Amino acid sequence: MSRVDEERTGLEEGQLEESAEELYEHAPCGYISTRPDGLIIKVNQTFLSWTGYQREELLGRKRFYELLTMAGRIFHETHYAPLLRMQGFVRELRLELVCANQLTLPILINSVQKKDAAGTPLLNRTTIFNATERKLYERELLLARRKAEQEAQNKAALLATISHEIRNPLSALTAATRLLGMTPLSEKQEKYLRILAASSGSLLALVNDILDWSKIEAGKLSLEQRPFDPRELLIGIVNGLAARAEEKKLLLRADLDERLPARLLGDPVKLGQILTNLTSNAIKFTERGSVTLTLAVRAQHEGECSVDFRVSDTGIGIAPDQLATIFEEYTQASYDIGMKYGGTGLGLSISRKLLELHGSKMSVESVVGKGSTFSFELRLKTGEDVSTEVPRSAVPEQALRGLRVLLAEDSDVNTYVLTHWLERWGIAFDTVQNGRLAVEQVLKGGYDLVLMDLHMPGLNGYEATRTIRQQPDERLRQLPIIAISASAQLWQHGSVRQAGFTDFISKPFDTDVLFRMMALHTSRELPEPPESPEQEPARPRPEPLASATAPAPDFSLARLEQRADGDPQVRAALARLTLHELEQTRPALRSALAAGAPDKLEHLCQELEGTIRLLDADALAAALRRAKSLLASDKRPPARVQAVTFAVDWEMEALIEALAGIANQDF
Repeated sequence: MSRVDEERTGLEEGQLEESAEELYEHAPCGYISTRPDGLIIKVNQTFLSWTGYQREELLGRKRFYELLTMAGRIFHETHYAPLLRMQGFVRELRLELVCANQLTLPILINSVQKKDAAGTPLLNRTTIFNATERKLYERELLLARRKAEQEAQNKAALLATISHEIRNPLSALTAATRLLGMTPLSEKQEKYLRILAASSGSLLALVNDILDWSKIEAGKLSLEQRPFDPRELLIGIVNGLAARAEEKKLLLRADLDERLPARLLGDPVKLGQILTNLTSNAIKFTERGSVTLTLAVRAQHEGECSVDFRVSDTGIGIAPDQLATIFEEYTQASYDIGMKYGGTGLGLSISRKLLELHGSKMSVESVVGKGSTFSFELRLKTGEDVSTEVPRSAVPEQALRGLRVLLAEDSDVNTYVLTHWLERWGIAFDTVQNGRLAVEQVLKGGYDLVLMDLHMPGLNGYEATRTIRQQPDERLRQLPIIAISASAQLWQHGSVRQAGFTDFISKPFDTDVLFRMMALHTSRELPEPPESPEQEPARPRPEPLASATAPAPDFSLARLEQRADGDPQVRAALARLTLHELEQTRPALRSALAAGAPDKLEHLCQELEGTIRLLDADALAAALRRAKSLLASDKRPPARVQAVTFAVDWEMEALIEALAGIANQDF
């Protein structure tokens, strides 16, 4: 190599060495080297630029931990230094430096300990990253998270408010529809009633789906653990959906494994919701054939049982490329299916989320044009073979007869609907419109159960129940109090339980569910069936016209038939006389209530006593008793007067229509 080449090579090496030093000094991260005792022996310019220190201030003068905040110094002694000694390195530790201007700088550090051949520590090399932007980013993420959580809470509160505003009138609508179905109807009226019932049912299903999804999204759902009978659960679902299957001429059946335990421990409400969603979907998307619910025991261990749940149909099926999307919220298999069959597309998504709470997942098998099968497996503990609920089929209406119930409800329409059913079941009851009056009535004693609306003016249901539970009387602490509300926030069952409520039912409610709940919490036993035909039979009731499952009206024409002694002309004449009396008295009752004239009302009630006994008009008698009680009171809120007038007029109308059908018959 010539001298010129040697000089050029030496120059290039010098340039490279200088470039390496520049890279060290101006790297995008800080570098410091310390002795094992922490004394700083080398530092790059980047670190100095960040902190504002001069090189001579640090080298040989400062230990690394002296540059940290007080909390950082403690962390250095308790975590950083021991870790470095034990494992020879430390990665991704978050600390804060105190800069020359006394401001703090958030940093992330990685340290490596260098040792000699004998394993003696020589120095520590530390790489420092400026975490200012990262900290700002994390703060922005935290603020965004808090904002999202607040928006979710606001959305939940909005849904709760909307729910309350929708479900209250919807409760009255569905209840009035059912009550209307108990009255004599023409064929055209029955058709209109079916449309009304179907539309209100669809609206309720829509509201429930949206609210269920909001509960799951807000993480407010949790699983309960209580004994239930899986056979009873499945049969109840099949019975509840049988009418829809019959309308489409589908065979709906349940296939139960004989090895299925009599009692399982789990959450029957949420499990029932999953199975109901799947079965309802199967019926919706099946035009002919069958829908089958199967419960099969996959494995049994001591105290546990693995159960395979399957819902199969012979419906339209799902295309392979659509199987991945059907569990997404607000999504259906295709636009055409959504347009034809309707629905929110939330049912399967809700079911999937509920199964995730159980630690399980949904599987689906489907062939287009041949049908689908949805299945999942749950491992449930087995429970004792004891009855935990009172089946509706096992408790006749007279089982609640004689109960004393207090109803606290501020809505006159809801009060009327509820008291109608209480009267049907032979329950003695009082009504109040706010929590303060509810507490006063309960303290007077004598009630077997309280139905308490949560949202009332003044003292609400929560406060009223807490007040009752705080009384020294042990009987009041054990008194069954059932919460009633249309609010979506009632999925926060913890607050309901903490307030002291025994149970909860949401509006619009199923009267059968309310009946079972009241029977359960008052420990009403099933009366023994008659052993011989000589026992006095129950009073005959006419068959309802609109629905084969609706309860009979609260009057009977049996006595009128007996007086006619089988003569149709005499029966028609008696009906015309009674009809004339009711038609004459009806406007007089309205007038007495509107004028607030208790004496006139009492006189009219006395005139109607014979007619009420003739027709066994229990509901009209109860409505008149409430009217007399209201007029005897010093306080007569116009809304209460209007509600009582409506109740009396409703019962009078039912009797007039029934009698008119007999009086106008041709012979």
